[in-house]
Amino acid sequence: MLLRHRIVHAPMTRLRATDDGFVTKLMTEYYTQRSCIPGSLMISDATFAGEKSGGYPNNPRCFTEEHAKAWIPVTNAIHRNKSYLFMQLWPLPGEIKDEYREDPEKLKEIAYNDCPMDPLGLPAGVESFDTVQGINIYKKKYVSKTDIQEYIHDFVNAASLATHVAKADGVELHQANGFLLDRFVLGGLGDQCDPDYRGPLENRCRFALEVLEAVTQEIGQERVGYRISPYSAWALQTDTRETHIYLMKEISKRFPKLAYIHAIEPRQYWSGHKRIKSEVNTFYLQKYWKGPFITAGGYDPESAMEAADERGTLVAFGRQYIANPDLVYRVHNNLPLNPYKRSEFYTPKSTLGYIDYPFSQEYLTATKERQPNEGK
Repeated sequence: MLLRHRIVHAPMTRLRATDDGFVTKLMTEYYTQRSCIPGSLMISDATFAGEKSGGYPNNPRCFTEEHAKAWIPVTNAIHRNKSYLFMQLWPLPGEIKDEYREDPEKLKEIAYNDCPMDPLGLPAGVESFDTVQGINIYKKKYVSKTDIQEYIHDFVNAASLATHVAKADGVELHQANGFLLDRFVLGGLGDQCDPDYRGPLENRCRFALEVLEAVTQEIGQERVGYRISPYSAWALQTDTRETHIYLMKEISKRFPKLAYIHAIEPRQYWSGHKRIKSEVNTFYLQKYWKGPFITAGGYDPESAMEAADERGTLVAFGRQYIANPDLVYRVHNNLPLNPYKRSEFYTPKSTLGYIDYPFSQEYLTATKERQPNEGK
C-alpha cells in the first residue's frame, strides 16, 4: 500500500446498507467520490463481523460470502481510483435481545430516532456499555471461553471474506468506543466473563491480543490495522494509560508489521451530549509503537498539518470527509470546506447528506471532467 498523502477517511456508521446488511449502489457512489484522489486510504463503515456481533438494520455486514460479494463494487471503485480500502470489523458491546432482533423497527426507534452522532460516527445516545437512549438492548449474559472463541472465529471469517472475496486491501479491528473488545480491555464486563479474561490488565487484554493473533495468521500482519480510544467516555471511568501502554508493547512485540495503530484523540470527545475537552493526547503511545500511526478526532486542516509535521502521523477525518468528497484536494490547495449537515449523518438509506455534497469548482476544473452526483 503506497499512500500519496497523510489524510485518511475515518470509519463511520452511516446506515446506508440494506435492512439485512448488504452494501448498496449508494455506498459505492459515496466511496467512489471520496477516493477520487489517488493514493488515499479509505477505512470503511463499521461492519459487523458475525451474526452475534450485530443486529442493527442498515449497518453493513461481512460474515457471509453473499455479504462480502456485495462489497466488490465498492472495492473495485476505490481501486479504479488508485486508492485503498481497509474494512473496519466490529461487534457490538453484547448480543442484542431477541425482542429487538425480531422487531428491527423497534430497535430503529431506540437507536436512530433523534439521536445525534459524535465526530466519529457513534450515536451520542450510547450512554454506557449496555444502554442506548437509556434503554438496555443487550442480553445480560456470562461470556464464556466458548463465546470468546466464537467471536474470534467470526473476526477471522470476516477478515478472510473481506480480503479474499470483497478484495479489500486489509481490515481494521475495532477496539474503541466501548464496543466488545474495548469492553474487555476496560474491564467493563466485571465478573460476567471467564476469569482468564478479567482482573489484571494482562487478562483484560487477552481477548484483543488473541483476536489479533488469529486474524494476522489468517491474512497477514500487513493487512491488519487496530483502532483504540484511550479517552472515550468509558475509558475516563478509570486510568487506562497503563493498560494501553501494555497493549502497545505487546502489539509491538508480537505484531511488528501491523499496518497501523489508529488512536482517537480526546480533544473533542463526548459523554452523552457533553464534550470533554482536554490538552492530553494519545501521542505518548508512539514511544511504544514505532509503526504507522493514525490519529483521529476533531481535527481541522491546520491542526492536522501540525500533527503530521510534528509527529509523523496520518490524520483521519470523519465529518469533514462526509461534507467534502474532494477533501484532500481542498486541504492541499487551502480551499474552504463545505459545512456538514449533522442532522443527515445517520439517516438510513438516504442520499441526503451522503452523495449530494459538491466537489470544489477548482477540483472539477483541474480534473477537466465533472464527477457524478457532485451536488450540482
